Amino acid sequence: MKRVFSSEIAIDAWQVKNLLEVAGIDCVVKNADMSSAFGEVPFVEVMPEVWVTSPADYEEALDIVDEYLYGEDDDRPDWRCSKCRERNDAAFAVCWNCQTPARTDPLSDSGSDPGSAS
Repeated sequence: MKRVFSSEIAIDAWQVKNLLEVAGIDCVVKNADMSSAFGEVPFVEVMPEVWVTSPADYEEALDIVDEYLYGEDDDRPDWRCSKCRERNDAAFAVCWNCQTPARTDPLSDSGSDPGSAS
């Protein structure tokens, strides 16, 4: 097993674990319940950590962690939900409001945002 992520915030470790699992990478969170030991032992020894179980997945896991931490260069346009018409940032794969999957066309059926000045 190899460590790919650690954080003082447990929810970040669980989020990384979820991202890796979605990508088909088997992983575990260690030290998830060690926050009560803060102050008793060095904090770096009890920080939540995400470990991949297969060394073959290590590089791909690091790429996913980097994307989570630093974002991706994304030139995609924002999009408008076909169901509820809510505007969504390009980073969303589903509508934040109604959970409808994103379509490939930007903002509206006509390709323009009715709320923007032309």
